[in-house]
Amino acid sequence: MTADLVLDAHATVAECPIWDPVRQGLWWVDIPAGRVHRFSPATGENVSFTAGEAVGAVAARHDGGLLLATATGIVGCAADGSGRTVLHEVDTDPPGGRFNDGKADPWGRFWAGTLLSGIQGAGALYRLDPDGTLRTMVTGVSVSNGLGWSPDGRTFYYADSPTGGVDAFDHDPETGALGNRCRLIDIERGRPDGLTVDAEGCLWVALWEGWAVQRFSPEGRLVTTVDIPARKVTSCAFGGAGLGTLYVTTARVGLSEAELREQPHAGGIFAVAAGAHGQIPGRVRLTVAANSSDRPSGQKEDPKP
Repeated sequence: MTADLVLDAHATVAECPIWDPVRQGLWWVDIPAGRVHRFSPATGENVSFTAGEAVGAVAARHDGGLLLATATGIVGCAADGSGRTVLHEVDTDPPGGRFNDGKADPWGRFWAGTLLSGIQGAGALYRLDPDGTLRTMVTGVSVSNGLGWSPDGRTFYYADSPTGGVDAFDHDPETGALGNRCRLIDIERGRPDGLTVDAEGCLWVALWEGWAVQRFSPEGRLVTTVDIPARKVTSCAFGGAGLGTLYVTTARVGLSEAELREQPHAGGIFAVAAGAHGQIPGRVRLTVAANSSDRPSGQKEDPKP
């Protein structure tokens, strides 16, 4: 299969596509530009606002607002970007990093991880619970990327890109606890970036430097390759009618003029009828104010899975 261009965005690093069934649109971010976008496939319209700093991830909230994972922390805001409030300030060790990929789970939690460019193991994966508590779930992370859950909620999938693969954890849907980490997939074409899990439990993994998204069975077997006419493929998400369209984000950062002539739509959003259907996207559920002056306690824990 080959995906088709649906938005020639020319983004530096388009990332974190999330389908919003209420607004019938695709949220996505351009990380270094610090912009949060919403694309309407029905009209072709793309609207955006600035987050005021680099933004790695966006998630929709049950109350209609958004949650952002930015360079400095986790931020709540309205759907138009107004009323921004920092819920948690988070830094890397040593300082100077930023949040990268993130996603809401089906139980109302928000998961997002950090990185520090050029320094291995300085990041971590965090989980924001509905009561506003932020918990450190995985440490020693280099480039936190793809996240997803099996349809029964018992398995959590995670990609720390420099490791070259996707890991699986036991996951407790009731508590969000993780355990028993193991390698599920070794990527042979580029590096793993963002990912999504379809209704059959198969993983769709975006391949940075790999020109593709690949589908793997729950056992880790390669099933399908979707070719993308851009080398740096960043993430993917199901959306549209029946969640039957796979939307794919890409980047143009670091490409030479010659490379941009070869792949002129790098940094765009692509789509393909993938022959599968996604799971209903998660939405963040918070019992604390996310766009007022009220802030949660900032408590952190490390379950050391």
